[in-house]
Amino acid sequence: MIYLLGSIPLGVVPLTGPMAHDFSYANTFAQHMPTRGKPVLQEIGEELDTRNFSFFFSEEFCSPATELAKLEAAFALKTPMPLVLGNGVFNGKRYVVEMLSGQIVKTGRNGAPVRIEARIGLLEDPVAGGLFGLLNAIAKSRAPALSGSAATNPEVKK
Repeated sequence: MIYLLGSIPLGVVPLTGPMAHDFSYANTFAQHMPTRGKPVLQEIGEELDTRNFSFFFSEEFCSPATELAKLEAAFALKTPMPLVLGNGVFNGKRYVVEMLSGQIVKTGRNGAPVRIEARIGLLEDPVAGGLFGLLNAIAKSRAPALSGSAATNPEVKK
């Protein structure tokens, strides 16, 4: 697992010890109840994508306090950042840090953290593409209602 959130490495050895990465995609549908038969589905649109990363920082390969401070700064800034996947591909989506949690598992004799386990939750920011990205998202959300056939759009009469 090798990911780059802005300039922050996630799941990169030797900076972070990767443990898990999960993602979630969802669509929203409305159900219209006819007089008889099963409900008819109408696509409303896509929900925002989410990604969660679990990893640990250990003094064996990094400064746990420094690496945690980078994540805390990203959380505090609330700035959309690009996420580059392990194969080096940037899919054009930007994410904000929605959730950050951690646990200091071990401290040294001086009280400094020696090992920190962390979990970061990212939420897609569809407007991060600027005005063009916003207009494109609006156009995509409205397009199914404007065109189509009876087979693809229940609003079109046969």
